[in-house]
Amino acid sequence: CNLFNARLYKKQLRELVFKCLFDEQFEVRSVASITLSGFYQCGYIQVNKEDFEYFSQMSKIKYFIKKDGKKIIITDKIIKRHGGILGLCAIVLSSPYDISNYVPAALILLCEHLHDSDLIQV
Repeated sequence: CNLFNARLYKKQLRELVFKCLFDEQFEVRSVASITLSGFYQCGYIQVNKEDFEYFSQMSKIKYFIKKDGKKIIITDKIIKRHGGILGLCAIVLSSPYDISNYVPAALILLCEHLHDSDLIQV
C-alpha cells in the first residue's frame, strides 16, 4: 500500500493500529508497535501529546491483585499495560537519528518497566 495514496484512510489506519496494540495475541501487539513506529517515522502519523499521554496512562495500569499473599494476574489489564509499553516503544523507535520531544519522557517511563514480569518486559 502506498501511504501517499492512503491519506484518506489515515484516521482509520491509526485506529486499527491502536486497536491492534491492545489485541490479546502477543504477536499482533508486537507487529502493531512496529507498524506504528513506521507511521511515526515517515510522518504519516505525527507523535502528539494525546498519544503520549494515552500510552503513558496505559503503561501504568496495575495488572495484578494480591489475594492471600499471592499475586493474581488480571489478563486484560496486563494486555493494556503491555500495549501502552509498546506504544511508548514505537515513539522511541520512530526517532532513530534525532531526539524528538517525546523520546526522553518515553525512555524514562520505559525504564520503570525493566523489572516487570516476563510477560511485559521491554
